Amino acid sequence: MASDAELGVREDMRPEEAVRLAMERETRAREFYLRCAAIAGDPGVKKMFEFLAREEAKHFELLEKEYNRFFLGDN
Repeated sequence: MASDAELGVREDMRPEEAVRLAMERETRAREFYLRCAAIAGDPGVKKMFEFLAREEAKHFELLEKEYNRFFLGDN
């Protein structure tokens, strides 16, 4: 398991910082999967990576919605 430092987690981290960090990680994961899909030679593997990229986009959207609700007061 990765250490707190490797994950970017700090003891003094505010909750909104943690959510923003998670959003950044979801974006980077999505980009990673899209790059993998672009170079995949096997159609099934390409499809899998595209699916994973869509899942990361959903995670980002959920985090963004909750960030807006909890930290920006959007209802």
